[in-house]
Amino acid sequence: MDYLSGIVEDISQNMCSGNLRDTIEKIKELLQKYPNMCLFQKLLGDLLYLQGHTHDAIEIFEELVDLKPKLTPALYALGVAYYRAGRLRKAIEKFEEIIRIDPNLNMAYYWLGISYRHLGEVGKSIAAYKKLIEESPHSEIASYHLAAVYIFKKNYREAIKYLTKLSETSPENAEVFYRLGLCYHNIGNYEEAVKHYKKALELNPDNTRCADMLDLIVHVDEP
Repeated sequence: MDYLSGIVEDISQNMCSGNLRDTIEKIKELLQKYPNMCLFQKLLGDLLYLQGHTHDAIEIFEELVDLKPKLTPALYALGVAYYRAGRLRKAIEKFEEIIRIDPNLNMAYYWLGISYRHLGEVGKSIAAYKKLIEESPHSEIASYHLAAVYIFKKNYREAIKYLTKLSETSPENAEVFYRLGLCYHNIGNYEEAVKHYKKALELNPDNTRCADMLDLIVHVDEP
């Protein structure tokens, strides 16, 4: 127990000082002696992931999930790591597993939505984001990404619904107003497009995309 107390103290000190490399080595040392300490396996995976060692983190998380198949923090971390590694089907598998275990872990729907979107399975992406909004009606991240999917599908009127809601809850978000301008522009409502482009520029004067689109509308009638 003295050994365990000492090494845990070393890990705590290294983490507090920001010395992640030594922290990782100390955790590895600890796990050699106590291989089934789930807390430290999870911590090791998290630190490896933060250091950019995604594939090493995946191996740790996979071992932990094998040991504790229903440990949702490990499943979640593994799903995110799979996503970052481009292993989207494996990521989806883990997030769906999380939802079966605990449907209240709403962020799993976010990761499902973004994973399906990258796979081009737009219908499933929309369904996941809508489920997240159903479970968390004030989720701005779900509304933003759902609007992005509708823009991708060129369903600008649906996108406007979610972006308008976001413009009310996040009135300082320049990107929301830019995307609203883009949607109105694409349905031919130039008055609303100009209004929202101008608002976006007011919030972010460096948005060259917005300035270009506004210039395009303003000069549309010129020869």
